[in-house]
Parts: sequence; C-alpha cells; structure tokens
Amino acid sequence: MAKGEALAEARPATFAHVAVIGPGAIGVCVAVRLASADAGPRVTLIDRDPDRAARLSARPLRLRTADGVVEARLPVRTVPDAPPDLVVLATKAHQARGAAAEAAAWIGSAPIVTLQNGLGVTDEVAAALPEAVVVTGVTYQAATMVAEGEVQHAANIVTHLGYLGRPADALAEAVADLFGRAGLPARVAADMTPIVWWKLLVNAAINPVAALAGVANGEVARRRTLSALASVLAEEGQAVARAEGVRLPGDDAASAALETARATAANRCSMLQDLDAGRPTEIAYLNGAIVRVADRHGVPVPANRAAAALVRQVSDRREDPLP
Repeated sequence: MAKGEALAEARPATFAHVAVIGPGAIGVCVAVRLASADAGPRVTLIDRDPDRAARLSARPLRLRTADGVVEARLPVRTVPDAPPDLVVLATKAHQARGAAAEAAAWIGSAPIVTLQNGLGVTDEVAAALPEAVVVTGVTYQAATMVAEGEVQHAANIVTHLGYLGRPADALAEAVADLFGRAGLPARVAADMTPIVWWKLLVNAAINPVAALAGVANGEVARRRTLSALASVLAEEGQAVARAEGVRLPGDDAASAALETARATAANRCSMLQDLDAGRPTEIAYLNGAIVRVADRHGVPVPANRAAAALVRQVSDRREDPLP
C-alpha cells in the first residue's frame, strides 16, 4: 500500500479546522459556505497578500446567490493561527504549485484538496508536498468575483472528489460529506482521471471562446459562430483523450460544453475575468495541455493550438512559450 493511501485511511471522518488557500471567487465561495454550515468547521482563508488579508478580515465575506446573500466573517491570514486538519487549495492552476510549496511550512499532516482546472495540477501539488495526501477535486461551481471579498455564486453545481487512477476512500468520502453539509453538492469517484479530462474538454471549449469574445458563458451557446468554435475545440480535445486512452464519462464533449454554458449562462468564466484584470490565465493547463498531449500522439488540433496562441497573445504572457 502506498504511503499516501495508508495516511488517507487513517484520517478522521470530521474536520474541525479547514484552511482554504486563495481569496478568489472559488476560494471565497467554499470558505463562506463551510463557515456558514450548521455545526461546520472553523475556517481560515489564506491570502499571501497581508494587506488584502487585513482588509478581508475586517468585514464579512459575501456570496450573492439566487436565494439571497450569504455572509460569513472569518479570519483571513497569510498563515493559519493553528494547524488545520484539512486544506482546500482554491488558487488558479498556474499558482497551485507555488501555493502548495508555501503551505509546506504549516500544513503538517493535513490532507489537501485541489480544485484547479486543467491537467497536471495534482502532480505538481503532490511534488511540492510529498508527505501530504492529495485529493483531486473537480468542481463545476460557477462563481464570479464582483468586488474584493464579494462573489456572485451563479450556479451551485456538483464537485467530484477522489484520486487519479485509484478508488475513493474514507478521506474522500469525508470531504464530500463536509462539502455537502455546507450546501456544496459533492460526490466521490472511482477514478478521477476521466472526470478531470471531461472538465478539461468543457473548460477548453467554453473559456477561451468566452474570454476572447468578451461574453458570459450563455452567449457561447447562444451565438452560432461561438458555439461552432466551442464545439470544434471540444471535438479535438475528445480525439486527444481517446488517443491518450482515457475512458471518458460521455460520448459528446461538444454537447456537454454547450449544455454547461447554458447552465452557467450568467457566469463570466475565470479566463475572461483574468483577461479583463490583466492577470495570467490558465490557458497552459487547458488548451495548451491538449496541444501538448496531442503532439505526443500526432493528433491534429489546429483550433486548440490557435486558441492557446490567441489567449496568450491577448494576455501578453510571452515568457510562457507556446506549445
């Protein structure tokens, strides 16, 4: 039995203190939901910016939902005041490795849940935290940051939890139960690999199209030219997954992407938010990852290659080489 598997089996079924790393839309969403749950855990939100952490600690964090506003006042720290017994990593994909490495000083024996988009994050986090158990999460939560510490929670959709290449265990079940009790629907998976790929295909279809067109998700499904481009991106990605030997959970990634765009119609995807704010995007972990795997198998992916190049050009991240 692998060390991580043995450690995971020894974990308690409840979590008294949860540290959520990342004050972005997903991080605030998860932190507020967990902190607001009946008999929920103590929650600390981790922010590497001390000035912002002080501002966020001084007032309630807020979620705007279809059912009203959910607020929670909780400590926001650069380092938690006490060791957590669960860590939720809610940074962007390109920030995950660095955030995990910084957490190594205080994470102790706590397991860590990754909630990033795209391919490769779990491996990067595991490399940065070789003693930690890493639970892979794939979330379909639709959340948009509207102001510092304030999030529009547009769609409360399921989060999948488990491991790459092996079945879920008691730890993953406990995390799913914790999320569910906080009003964040969650379920465990027998193998996260196909789920990670399916979410990759959906994001790689929606995000660059919405970001480059400057529109909310719903417009990607509504406008004919945008939906056609999103469909081609998904179809290319599906061909790459098949070449990689991934047994996807569905047969039509293009339809799934457009359905997700409709279900999250009001959401401005994270890539669009990043371009608007002049921040780096996750394109290397989405369409860029599809291109890299495609090149290994000789699968042509011209639309994904173009999408990756265009997003990088717009975000002007020239130090990140094209695939």
